[in-house]
Amino acid sequence: MSAVMALTVAASFVARPAVADPVLRAEPAAGSVIDRKMGEEVRFVDLSNWQNVDLHQDLLGGDVLRTNASGQLAILFADRTQVRLGRNSALQVKKMARDGDTILNLQSGTMWARAQRGGTGLTVETPAAAAAIRGTDWTLTVKGDQTSLIVLEGQVELKNDYGSVQVAEGEGAVATIGQAPRKLVIVTPDDREQMLFYLTLRSGFTFMPASPLPVQKMRSERGRIEAKAPGARNAEDWLTLAEVQLSLDGRRKALESLAQARASRLSASQRARADLIEALIAGAEKRYDDAAKLFASAERSLDPLRRGIAAYGGYYARSLRDPSRNEKPPASVTGPYAAVMKAYTAGFLEDIPAAIATMKQAEARYPDDSTLPALRAQLALLINDRVQMQDAIARSLAIDPQDPNALQARARMRADYQGDLEGALADLNAAIKMAPGSSMAWNDLGLLQDARGASREAEAALKKAIELDRDDPIGHANLAILYLDQSRMKEAKREIDLALAADPAFDIALLARGRYYLQMGEMDKAIDDLLASSTANPAHSQAQLMLAAGHYEKGDRGLSEQALDNADRLDKNDPVISSFRTAVAIDDYDPDAALENAQEFLRRSKARGGHYGSLGANQDAGSTLNNAFRLRGLNAWGRYYGDAVFDPFAGSGYVDQSIRGNIRPFANTEIFDDEIDLYKLNSNSFSALLQGLLLDPHMLSGRSRSANLLRRPFLEGSLGAGFINSAGETKPTGEAELQGFANAPFPVSGYLNLTWVQTPYGGDYGPFLTSPAGFGGQGSFDGDIRNLSGNGYLTATPNPDDRFVLYANHSDSRLDQLISFPTVGYTESDDINTKSTAAGLGWSHTFGYRNVVNAAFFYTSNEQDVEQNVVAPPPRIADSVQRNYVAAINHLYGVDDLTWRYGIEGGFADISATDSFF
Repeated sequence: MSAVMALTVAASFVARPAVADPVLRAEPAAGSVIDRKMGEEVRFVDLSNWQNVDLHQDLLGGDVLRTNASGQLAILFADRTQVRLGRNSALQVKKMARDGDTILNLQSGTMWARAQRGGTGLTVETPAAAAAIRGTDWTLTVKGDQTSLIVLEGQVELKNDYGSVQVAEGEGAVATIGQAPRKLVIVTPDDREQMLFYLTLRSGFTFMPASPLPVQKMRSERGRIEAKAPGARNAEDWLTLAEVQLSLDGRRKALESLAQARASRLSASQRARADLIEALIAGAEKRYDDAAKLFASAERSLDPLRRGIAAYGGYYARSLRDPSRNEKPPASVTGPYAAVMKAYTAGFLEDIPAAIATMKQAEARYPDDSTLPALRAQLALLINDRVQMQDAIARSLAIDPQDPNALQARARMRADYQGDLEGALADLNAAIKMAPGSSMAWNDLGLLQDARGASREAEAALKKAIELDRDDPIGHANLAILYLDQSRMKEAKREIDLALAADPAFDIALLARGRYYLQMGEMDKAIDDLLASSTANPAHSQAQLMLAAGHYEKGDRGLSEQALDNADRLDKNDPVISSFRTAVAIDDYDPDAALENAQEFLRRSKARGGHYGSLGANQDAGSTLNNAFRLRGLNAWGRYYGDAVFDPFAGSGYVDQSIRGNIRPFANTEIFDDEIDLYKLNSNSFSALLQGLLLDPHMLSGRSRSANLLRRPFLEGSLGAGFINSAGETKPTGEAELQGFANAPFPVSGYLNLTWVQTPYGGDYGPFLTSPAGFGGQGSFDGDIRNLSGNGYLTATPNPDDRFVLYANHSDSRLDQLISFPTVGYTESDDINTKSTAAGLGWSHTFGYRNVVNAAFFYTSNEQDVEQNVVAPPPRIADSVQRNYVAAINHLYGVDDLTWRYGIEGGFADISATDSFF
């Protein structure tokens, strides 16, 4: 990642200090430490001394945790209560049981917590009052003899010996020792401000520059030096180029230029500058001991501006090397980059608003530096302050229209808040042109390409981000999620492991691993990881969404609804929440809820504006609304939305077409005022289904016992049996169905259906077959029709760019009948055997964004054998065979709103027939 080109975009998106082994505990754990910051301590119930808290440390009843002026803790308890403990706080675990009442004691400081609805009783004691919780989000603060409470969701009872109050969502209360609790005025707190966020230290190395120059001057210096022939460059040129390249082009190029500089004779100050470059690289690579030594040796011989960078670098390296170290940050430093690091340190020691306030002070002091407002914009993104973000971006770009940090921040605003995906793409491409070594810009580009539907380009961008900074867990986690979207489980697990190796408490990596377990069908492991992820970052709505999916898959509908409500509260504009609720309602056969949530899905999708502003751009929402209308019986409305959002590159649109059929030019009804259905299924319906499967092969199968929120392995079968009574006879019928999905070694879906039907028939021929003279007399007929048919489909995605569909269906039908007119001695027996087979193989390949080729080969066969005996031998023997072979290929290519679709097909038929009397 570039030294000055990127600021981490989430509070916990960076690696922590080196992890020690936690102390083993003998009893079942009451809880576990999910995340820590610096200097936190624990006093175990069976020991009298305080000691440092390690990541994943198990806790028992009676343990006491405390934080210092810099520390914070994230804890997940056995009853699945999630807690974040703020600075200068102390919490005792008094009583904890997975299936019983839980009692915590907040002795001082601040805690945020989330408890499960319908769970066991949770009570938090304080010196002034006790808070009784039954499933809610809340914050509790103890200052001296006073306890204050804010309820973010649900209801809490705050009580002591002098009285009690019920505190509901959006309300606050306060209690003082010796006085009854009382409610405060209604409050409307921002959840994120209550969740105790902070920045972490390693990311400081990713934006610390080795050069004190403004970014604009760095670009001009790089151009000046690179214009020289390598042989004409002196030691100062190579050293300056290495400094600039560390910020703009990445570590590899910086090290190459640094090697050239060190090959020359360097002065003491130049050697110090070279050591500063190596120290910054060592810190970014988590070699904190090496970094601390290099910063210390370099600092003495550096100029004041670079000395400030080295001072903060040494502070970060020493703190990360020894998390128990309690060192004050540098005080006397100068320069805009030292001011940036002062702001970032405030975000670490205090919170993100403190970092923003410090950054604003630096902007007033250095009004001509574009980096300061650009980084302030990225800090504002963390707390969802859109107004400040927009103001900071405008200020930075007014100073330097090509500032890569500002372009990256504007790309995020355009993509996330304005729906302007193409504008965001232009900004990111411009930022990468200025600073091709920014791993965060490449990471953002990967996420944007994925949002555009360009999966191939997204993967390439994320791999580039990882190449530039292999120690950053962000790229690994995002690439893992992309692989999970494509059911590439082995590759996803590899990236998840790399992300967690870099940072065991990284919430996005925990989220990805939880989703991995969901898609592998390991529900308990999935829930544990998803709870850990949302404890590490409780404001991440996507973690709550995935947790809702996990609870739903386990059958815990109440907990699923709570997590879904949490996600909705954290992001009221996320259309995926409404999509989730629609899918569940459709599976529950609740047409009213399905339609209501599908309409909300579409409203939220369109509300993003820009790319999503038109109905046609919201293919998923429109298709979902189509399904909801069909469940309600409003087929015409369903067809309207299906047509309005049709996307030639989305498989669901073709499936919608296959369900509704094609319009009939002529339609009629014999019943007055009856509804005329203008659509009818025909051969084109199968063509639409096949094209849909070629684009999305795994729509083929789906679990029938619950909504299919995520694809996970399953094998499901059903058997059906019945009887047909006709012509005085009763015959059996049967049906069997088998479908499944597997994601190893690559995604494969299958569907098989078999049907057996035997239908007896018989009756008398009426007078219409007799002449007025009575010729022919009364006649009769009887017989049966036996039919065995089967359909099979197999789809596979061996790699993300190639998709295969194989299908076959076969029908074997036999008709036996006897016709008799006894009066005239006429008898006829017929034995007709008909076999029909259809099979095909389709292949689809993606060359790039909206650039797809489809090819298929089709085979059909119809065979009929007839044996007819009339009155007396010889019998009539007839047979016919027709076999058809067809090959087809087409190409889809999209340019803006225009899609080119062209292709060619050809084939031949082999027909033979005989008819004879023997």
